[in-house]
Amino acid sequence: MEPILDYLVEKWPIFAMLVVSVIVTAIVVWLLSEWYHRFVNTEKKVDNLPCSKHDEMFDKINEKLNVISSIKEKVDSLPCSKHDEMFDKINEKLNVIRTALTIENPKLANYLSQKNSPRELSEDGKKLFADIKGEEFLNKNKDILIKGIEDKNPKTPLDVEEWSLKVLLHLIDDDIYIEMKNWVYNSSPRKILIDGIEKSYDITMLDVCFVLSLPLRNMYLELHKELL
Repeated sequence: MEPILDYLVEKWPIFAMLVVSVIVTAIVVWLLSEWYHRFVNTEKKVDNLPCSKHDEMFDKINEKLNVISSIKEKVDSLPCSKHDEMFDKINEKLNVIRTALTIENPKLANYLSQKNSPRELSEDGKKLFADIKGEEFLNKNKDILIKGIEDKNPKTPLDVEEWSLKVLLHLIDDDIYIEMKNWVYNSSPRKILIDGIEKSYDITMLDVCFVLSLPLRNMYLELHKELL
């Protein structure tokens, strides 16, 4: 083939160039034809993909998303503020019950305090106050406790005494009592006299709050001597 091309180039150069051009053009056309057929086949494959199945799948996904969105809207529309108000009222009623149980428990009044114009801690009450590190607790939480009483705007020392206990009981679920609750949980029963008979008595958080309330009353009155 090469000798023929050499001969043609030497004798008829123009004709040789035409032959070469035809050959190159034929090769290019053939390559383009191959690429075209490949493209057509690929297009057919794409067209034959099960897109309807995909559409069904996407429709189902959208349905699920719509359901989730609907649920979220319902949750967001729930009257959570109403629930909060309800729980607050329940907590208030629980605190009222706690206060009533504490104030009206004669065992507390006789065992942990004594009427001394005004009422003060008894020797047993002072011992319990020391055991629970009551002074440290009151100093550490003075701000929140004093503010709690101030918010009730007490008019007399008796008001202060009652609100001191109520504020302590109101905060009984607060983290400030964690150490105190651990102490109560691990404490041993105490021997007390009830109607002249010595009995074992388990200290409760109501007892703790009662013992804390009288020193807290004194602390408040020191800051508000105008009430005396």
